[in-house]
Amino acid sequence: KEVFNYNRENFKFDQDQQIQRESFRLRMQVLRFKLFREDVRDLVDLTVSRMDIYHLVGALFLQACVILMTEGRVQASAP
Repeated sequence: KEVFNYNRENFKFDQDQQIQRESFRLRMQVLRFKLFREDVRDLVDLTVSRMDIYHLVGALFLQACVILMTEGRVQASAP
């Protein structure tokens, strides 16, 4: 019995440390991937906000082009 208990306390301590270390590693990995998701979300939001500006500028440019192309060509019978 004494041989069995010789290193039991150290073994239990090591096992507890190993479980805590593995648990901490998994928590850090989950947090790391949350940061990756947040980075991707930020990049997509940046692209979408830029596209809104491009759509506005494009619509204004199209309006200017249509006005320049059709200026003075409206017939008198048009409403």
